Amino acid sequence: MSKLCLCSLLFGVLYSVAVQSQSWAQPVENDSFLLPALEEIAHKDGDRIFSICEIYKGESRTAIIRPNIRCHNAYSVAKLFTVIALGIMEDKGIIDIDEPVFPILKSHFPEKYDPKWEKVKISDVIRHRVGFSKAGLLDIDADDSSTWPRNFLLSVLSEKLEYEPGEKYVYTDAAFYIASYVVYEKTGQKLNEFLIKELFEPLKFKEYAFSTDPDGIPIGATGLYISVDDMAKLGEMLVNDGQYKGRRILSERFVNEAFSRTFELYPLDSEGSAFGKGGMNGQLLYLNRRTKRVVAIFSYLGDVDSIRKYLLENDK
Repeated sequence: MSKLCLCSLLFGVLYSVAVQSQSWAQPVENDSFLLPALEEIAHKDGDRIFSICEIYKGESRTAIIRPNIRCHNAYSVAKLFTVIALGIMEDKGIIDIDEPVFPILKSHFPEKYDPKWEKVKISDVIRHRVGFSKAGLLDIDADDSSTWPRNFLLSVLSEKLEYEPGEKYVYTDAAFYIASYVVYEKTGQKLNEFLIKELFEPLKFKEYAFSTDPDGIPIGATGLYISVDDMAKLGEMLVNDGQYKGRRILSERFVNEAFSRTFELYPLDSEGSAFGKGGMNGQLLYLNRRTKRVVAIFSYLGDVDSIRKYLLENDK
C-alpha cells in the first residue's frame, strides 16, 4: 500500500473518531450521569465551553464540545494543586501548615522589610490573608510581566503589609507564588517537580506544563496547563478523602482541613457537600463530597454559572 493511501486511511480513522467524540460520551439511560444535560447547556451557550469531564461512581466520561487543543491554562485552579503539594509536605512532616513563612524565606527578604512579615503563616498565604493592601498583585495573566523586576520574589517580599496577617482576605497570585517558593525551599524541588512526582504520576496525568518566573520557579497561582480529564482526577482524589483508585495520595486529615478551612475549596451549598474552585476565564472544578461526583470544565468566558446552578439542583 502506498504512503498516500496509508495517510488517507489514517486521516479517515481520525476524522471518524473526532466526529463521534460526543457519541461515546453519551451515557446510557438512567445511569445518573449529568453529562448530557451539561453538554446541552454548553451548546446553547454558543460553544464557548471547550470540554467537560464528569466522574461519577469511579467512571470518567469526557465531552468535547469544541474541538481544540488538549491542554488549557487552568488559571486559578492551579492554586488548588499548590495547596495539595503543601498538604503532601505536611503529611510527610516537612512543614506544619501553620508555621511562619519568614524563617523559610528569610534569605530572600530585603534588608528593610515590613516587620509584619514575621507573623505570616503558610495557612495565611493559602487563605489569601497575608496582609497585602491590594488585590491582583503579581497577576501574570493580566499584566505585562516583562515590566516587572526580574526578581519576582524580592518584589513581593518588599511589599508593605497594610493589614495584620490572618486578618483580611485579599485575593492575589502573589500569595501562591510565595507558597511555590515554600515548596522549593523546604524540599529542594521546584513545585512542578514535586507535583509531577507526588501527584501527576500517581494519578497518571497525560500532559502538563507550568508558567514560571525568570528563574524557573512556577508561579503556583496560575499557568498550569492540563487536560480537563486530568483536572477532574484531582477532584476525584479529594471526594474520596485523599485516595485515588485505592492509593493514598493525601491524608484524610488534611483533606478535611482543606475543606473546613477553605484552602481554595469554596462551599457552593448550605449543606457542606458541594464545593468548587474556578478560574478567571470560565474554568471550574466542581466536587460533591456526599455524592462523590466531580465535574471539570474548560472554557473561555462560558456560561459556567448555568452549569453550576444545574449541578446544585440535580446532584442530589
